[in-house]
Amino acid sequence: MEIDLEISDEEYVIQRAKESFKNNPSIAKGWMLTAKIMYPNNFGVQFEAYQIEKNAGNVKEAAKCFSDLTIKFQQQPELWKEIEKLTAALRAESDNNDPEKQFLCEMFRHISSDVQHKLLLFTADHCEDTMEHCRLLLLLLQRFPTAISSNAPRLVDTLISAEKHSVDGHFPVNPYRKLLVCDLLPLLANEKVKVDLSSKLLQKLLHKAIEFYFCYLGLSTNAIQDTETKIENPWTNLFGVIEFIGTQLNWEPYLINFSTNWTKEGYWQKILTFCQTKSKTHPLEDKQLLFCLTIFFVYCLFEYNSSLTPESSPGQIPTSYIMVEAFSDSSLPNLVTETKSKKRKSDSDMTHYSTPTVTVEKPQLKNIQSNFMVCMNCWDLLSSSDNLKREFIKLNAHLNVDTLLSEFVIDYALYKGLYDEALIFLHKITDNSILLQKYIRITGILYSRKNYSACLEPITLALPLLPSNIGSLSNNLITGGSQKHLHYLPVTRMSVLQYLIKVLLRCIKENLPKHNYPDSSIGHIFTLAQLDWPQEEDFIPPLLEQIQQRRSFQYHLFQSYIINVDILEELTYLWTSQGGQIQLDILPHLGQRRIGTRGADKGVKEEIKQAIRRQISRSNEKLDELLISFILNERTQILQSLM
Repeated sequence: MEIDLEISDEEYVIQRAKESFKNNPSIAKGWMLTAKIMYPNNFGVQFEAYQIEKNAGNVKEAAKCFSDLTIKFQQQPELWKEIEKLTAALRAESDNNDPEKQFLCEMFRHISSDVQHKLLLFTADHCEDTMEHCRLLLLLLQRFPTAISSNAPRLVDTLISAEKHSVDGHFPVNPYRKLLVCDLLPLLANEKVKVDLSSKLLQKLLHKAIEFYFCYLGLSTNAIQDTETKIENPWTNLFGVIEFIGTQLNWEPYLINFSTNWTKEGYWQKILTFCQTKSKTHPLEDKQLLFCLTIFFVYCLFEYNSSLTPESSPGQIPTSYIMVEAFSDSSLPNLVTETKSKKRKSDSDMTHYSTPTVTVEKPQLKNIQSNFMVCMNCWDLLSSSDNLKREFIKLNAHLNVDTLLSEFVIDYALYKGLYDEALIFLHKITDNSILLQKYIRITGILYSRKNYSACLEPITLALPLLPSNIGSLSNNLITGGSQKHLHYLPVTRMSVLQYLIKVLLRCIKENLPKHNYPDSSIGHIFTLAQLDWPQEEDFIPPLLEQIQQRRSFQYHLFQSYIINVDILEELTYLWTSQGGQIQLDILPHLGQRRIGTRGADKGVKEEIKQAIRRQISRSNEKLDELLISFILNERTQILQSLM
């Protein structure tokens, strides 16, 4: 073997060790043992000894070599590269796909705890990159909880300062905030270590945590573009933060306890208990009530909004629900199981608030009601004190939960009968995706205020926006009794159309006496009642009596829209001698020849018979399409019945 006379003795030994390692690792190890003794202060020799032990998979020996290196040669760039590999491996300890990372983690476990601590602290302090510095310091605290009390405050300050000066620091979901909220605060909470942080700073940290999680959950108007990893159980994490910070601030333990089996109703009782027991010390001015109530309220809002669009079965289109002003019928038995309501004084005087009946489509949706009631209780409490309301508004200015509130405040106004407020909120809606919901609810409010003529416009604006999800007709839009009735309406084609037609039908019916029961209005009612037949059949007998008394009925839209067999049979009976021989003017081309059976021109009589037969033959036509055409095409005539 040729010897390079220009290399040093140390380099020669290293070269021989490298060459030997390929064929006989034991000989290579022997070379390096000799070299380590001969050249204890030579970094190249000591580092090569470490590399040989590492490549041979000798964990304990590699750990010893690495410990020596970190003590003697802290300034060597090559060693720093290895340290960076080690710290990266420690942060990804669960990565089983990288053998080198697994080896380094195992090696670290064989280094003495004193050296481990010094290594991580020294590495963090000498790291020029702020984010890397924070990650290393966090790693130190995770590995050595005893270092938390001395190093955690420093890391908190660093993260807050770094976020403030970072490019994306204005947006709550950023890497520094995530490290602070998702890693550091839970670590402090889990270790149950008393950290020397001021009350002001603790409240600031709680505020930052709330803002982060609210934004992450999509409650902010800003969309989250990038997050390094998905955050599991964000609400559980936030509850953990409030428990930790609340404990540090000596808050009531029962108010900051969100154990695994807690319920919304149970926690609401805790809030009431707090208000009652602290009444002498002005609880509504207490910061812990503000923060706990705000977090709980927003959690309930999140649950409420989620429950309005329940998860659907695979392959099915999800159905959303909206609260609408529904209908009551005093002639029906009151089968409602909710809390008994105070009798509603009048439809037009909704400022006299009474407890409404709230219904849902099916028992599985009862959680919508319970979620709403808890939200309403929280909102009432937040509004019960000027100071609490002011503090919540100030807090919300940073948390930005207006998007989440947008649905609830409308429902709250409907529940309380605050129609002016509801209309203000509704008229501000410009989002095309919820314009249909806007027009539906405006229609219901206008009907409740007996502003019948104004109802037609939002109905005609809603019809072109009906969803493709067909759905079915509801059986819960009318409840027995005379109380105010609110219903969570499925936003499907048939349910929405049914609701709009029920409103329009009642507008025309309630306006009948004003115009002395005109034939056109009666004909419109016959037409509209067809969709929800036989549920609406009770509208028909009084109108037939009016026709019978007048002995005539003129409705030139008859051939276009009336195809219900029961209605056709009733009109045909009135036209016969047994029914009173009324004059039936349903064929526009007959002009002024209003024909009855007595002395009738046989040809005209036959035409009427044929017209009725034609209508009966159409009885299987799609009523939704027919009635949409009726409302849109005959808008002018319908409006006359509403004036």
